[in-house]
Amino acid sequence: MSKKTKIFAPIAAAGLIILFAACTKNPEIAGGAPMIPDDGSALYSLLTKECDFSAVLTDDEIAGLLHMREEEKLARDIYLGFSKIYDVPVFSNIAASEEKHMAAVLFLIEGYGLTDPVAGKEVGEFTDAFQELYVDLLAKGILSLEQAYEVGVTIEEQDIEDLQKCIEETKVTNILNVYSNLLNASENHLKAFKKQF
Repeated sequence: MSKKTKIFAPIAAAGLIILFAACTKNPEIAGGAPMIPDDGSALYSLLTKECDFSAVLTDDEIAGLLHMREEEKLARDIYLGFSKIYDVPVFSNIAASEEKHMAAVLFLIEGYGLTDPVAGKEVGEFTDAFQELYVDLLAKGILSLEQAYEVGVTIEEQDIEDLQKCIEETKVTNILNVYSNLLNASENHLKAFKKQF
């Protein structure tokens, strides 16, 4: 095994754990998901379970998935932009996490045969609903590092609020699994940004 392969394998495994989190059950919350660990310990069991995409989604559930896919992209793109301006690891680290969140939501979107709202869109490109918000938040954050941290807090607080709403609107297990894990991550991101002040 080459050195490059040895480095890549744990990263790929971590990504797969998040991606397949939708297929595990939560013993604590009816229909919800336990928090997936960052190591590869759960990888085998996750990969040997098949996701059930037989549920007929409501309009609210569909809208929630499409919204969260774009909201996770907004967070990633903003943090990528800030990571190029400010030499602090919090932005690049959380951007990498948001990339995994995008993949987890895309997994559901594709599983349910929905159209990805950000397919083919580059960094900084969104549907009309998010484009103006992206421009406004980026403009605020480039004024100073403190303002950038404030933008991070704003994004994560909105993400938490939207995820809580989406969780209330569904009883579909694999959707709840992903949302529960994203909510936990957003709460951690919020704490990380608040520590910077």
